[in-house]
Amino acid sequence: MLKASDHIYFKGLNGLRFFAALAVIITHIELIKEQMGCPDLWETGPMIKELGSLGVIFFFVLSGFLITYLLLQEKSVTGTIVVKKFYIRRLLRIWPLYFLIVFLGFLVLTHFEFMDIPYLKNKLSHNFGTNFLLYVVMLPNLAFAMFAAVPHIGQTWSIGVEEQFYIIWPLIVKHSKNILKALIFIIIFLVGLKVLVLFSYKADPTNSFLNVLKPFLVMTKMECMAIGGLGAYFLFSGEKIKVLFNNGLLVLSFALIVISVYFTPDVIQDGIYLMNSVLFLIIILNVSSNPNCFLKLENNAFKMLGNISYGIYMYHMIVIAMVVGFLKKMDFTVDNGVLSQSIVYSLTILISIFVSWLSYTYFEKWFLKLKSKFTIIKSGIS
Repeated sequence: MLKASDHIYFKGLNGLRFFAALAVIITHIELIKEQMGCPDLWETGPMIKELGSLGVIFFFVLSGFLITYLLLQEKSVTGTIVVKKFYIRRLLRIWPLYFLIVFLGFLVLTHFEFMDIPYLKNKLSHNFGTNFLLYVVMLPNLAFAMFAAVPHIGQTWSIGVEEQFYIIWPLIVKHSKNILKALIFIIIFLVGLKVLVLFSYKADPTNSFLNVLKPFLVMTKMECMAIGGLGAYFLFSGEKIKVLFNNGLLVLSFALIVISVYFTPDVIQDGIYLMNSVLFLIIILNVSSNPNCFLKLENNAFKMLGNISYGIYMYHMIVIAMVVGFLKKMDFTVDNGVLSQSIVYSLTILISIFVSWLSYTYFEKWFLKLKSKFTIIKSGIS
């Protein structure tokens, strides 16, 4: 058994984090080009649209896996879970950058005309107060269900989902006498609730309450986190987990995710994320814990990129709008040509990485140092 002083670190996950963030960037480049009136690839095929969603689902599964494993370890070593310290650790990691981005999105970036997305900017002016309040109280996913996205910070809805997960998860792990049954119950309950709401919405699509509840529940995929939690439970307990340690299964998981994008029938489109969550879990388990995994993503470059992946996710939409807006202002033709795409993608990725590194090094690390004072189980998980 590990001691509290031992260090928990899962190799390769930083690389996977970076590639998930990159998938989100690709989707948002084409979306923002479309919103800013440029030729784009948004309607060329499902992969462009789905990459971002897949990246976010991966982050949800990964969060459930990592947080559940750490909580199980803390409970095993100390006999309990200090919920207050858990909340403080998550607050110090998430809130500083989140509120900086919210401040920029609501109060600063709207004054830079070259970055304007007219439709979203006009919508924001009509519901500014309520929208801003929901973001301040960590309900950006509810705001997104009620209103149009806030220009340049629409991705923050998923941070709200993460924070709501963090509120309840330590309590569940702490007080559950059978965590496996609890995880299975949570998945069944949440999926059942969504099915009920979906059928209710189809029966009464004009109902204003259901018109908010449906998109809110669609975004709030805590069952993905519970699936990640199942992986953590089986890995922690050692129960039959090695059956998933297989390079062929790893390759098959990647292939099935791609196939799901192109060939999922409409009738099950709303539920395919559950299968993809399981496939992402298989990938996570193999990359992090299978000693014979052929996919090696553990090096200093990926470690750095993984450490700043939260920043990449939070800053990239601002960077995309700045790049596209600046190029248009300089009378450069932003389109789908090879030169334009090379410039837009290269500048977006490189600037996002650089800004995120600056943010991590000179802003976020100050809070991470405070976070270490409330750490019980040491880990390489930030």
